[in-house]
Amino acid sequence: MKTTLTDLEHVAKALSIKVSYEDLKASKGGSCRVMEASRIIINKHLQNNDKINLLAKELGKFDLGGLDIPDNVRKKIARETEE
Repeated sequence: MKTTLTDLEHVAKALSIKVSYEDLKASKGGSCRVMEASRIIINKHLQNNDKINLLAKELGKFDLGGLDIPDNVRKKIARETEE
């Protein structure tokens, strides 16, 4: 089963991480903290597959223990984090 952006956005929501798609000129995006809130900002001009890869990589920086995540999504996050 293929991992979708929606699958990864559900993981982010479970972690209380806001995901947004912005017009970033010189960056693919990444994660940051604004005040006490974690955010992942992704360049909206990226191809869908690149958005998925970036979101999975950024989610891999957070503690996913205790979350009920489908195996295919957990494996995608692990794969992108290793690269």
